[in-house]
Amino acid sequence: MIFDFHHVATAMANPIASLSAPSVQVQVSEFSWKRAAETMMSVDRPAITLVLAGGRSRIEASYLGSRRRGLQQVGRVVFTPPDTPVFGRTRKPGRVRLVSCYYERSHSEGIIGGLIDLSRSHSQGCLSVPSTLLPALMTRLMAEVLSPSFISTALVESLGQAVLLECAHALLVEGHHRDRGRLTPRHFRIIDDYLRQLNHEAPSVAALATACGFSERYFAKLFREQTKQSIGHYLRVAQIAKAQSYLTETQLPLKEIAARLGFSAASNFSAAFRAVTGVTPGHFRQVNRPLAP
Repeated sequence: MIFDFHHVATAMANPIASLSAPSVQVQVSEFSWKRAAETMMSVDRPAITLVLAGGRSRIEASYLGSRRRGLQQVGRVVFTPPDTPVFGRTRKPGRVRLVSCYYERSHSEGIIGGLIDLSRSHSQGCLSVPSTLLPALMTRLMAEVLSPSFISTALVESLGQAVLLECAHALLVEGHHRDRGRLTPRHFRIIDDYLRQLNHEAPSVAALATACGFSERYFAKLFREQTKQSIGHYLRVAQIAKAQSYLTETQLPLKEIAARLGFSAASNFSAAFRAVTGVTPGHFRQVNRPLAP
């Protein structure tokens, strides 16, 4: 459910119908409240919900920890990631009917990812998913759940997958176009993951730009604008930081460390290390060697 009004004394919950398929459960329920109410909620499974507000009902919400000031109005379709607290508020009496699709976490995140994979603008978009197709798909699901037939399970499974894919497209593909002019937290996680997994290969600005969906030149420009340093300098420092770990935590010879970091020769590695730290790798290892027990 989007808002758990069970915790608000003035609200009345009325589950209407539910139907399960192999990868999705669809539930139709209604909520009504007699005066202004506030609530906090979190779900344990990813959920996509169609909000059918009655009369002048209006719901506002925000993810906890959001830097965006104030609440935003909940749209017709909401994607709720698991284990992500949401604060909700209503200012007037009202009622809503909710059509909720619940997905197994592993299945959903394999397609749409978790909230951790979404930029801040994407996560705010979850409270009002920008799609004209989703309301039609979910209205058809509601009709099938309320009046099931011998093909209901197959139809719910098919439409449920269509809902999930359309939600993924609306949040991730369309949202990606909105973020074309900046590097988001998702881009910086791509950079960190790339550097962490790199082995026996020098870091490549071109490879990072491709992974983030930018041209090399534009990627370098965005990185400098947002971090006040060049991507080349950042990669060199990251390389040397990894080298420092090898030097203090292992007994690997300098030649092997150089190879793991993608240097063609130990001499090139030593020169790069000294340019960043001011000392040679051998000296760094000697003064930072752990004390014998």
